[in-house]
Amino acid sequence: MTIAHIPARPTWLCTGCREPWPCAAKREQLIAEHGDSPAALRTMMALRVADAAEDLRKLGADQLWARFVGWLPAPGQGPVIRWVANPPLGGHRRPAPVREQIDPRGPARVSPAAENGPTLTQPRRRSARGTT
Repeated sequence: MTIAHIPARPTWLCTGCREPWPCAAKREQLIAEHGDSPAALRTMMALRVADAAEDLRKLGADQLWARFVGWLPAPGQGPVIRWVANPPLGGHRRPAPVREQIDPRGPARVSPAAENGPTLTQPRRRSARGTT
């Protein structure tokens, strides 16, 4: 016969072993049931904190959080490995294509008066009065 480890409200003691809920047996059971979705387990236990806060007013928020959520593995730890849509930088990523830089002042012109070959010069800008 299996013992049901469920909380008895308003004391929040386990009905199976009379320890503060979630007892060690319930913790193992919850991890086994939610091994593939630790975020769902974390959310469910956070909701239990809210429920217990109504009944266990003598306990502070830190004590409730430690009791209901503190025993869970930290996010990102655990045996579950999932595919990530955006892999971290590094590894086998193609380099970004090189883009040409465009000079906002316009195209460069070749000066015909150059003695040592053509040189690049920028077109002259007009002043505010219209003279160069």
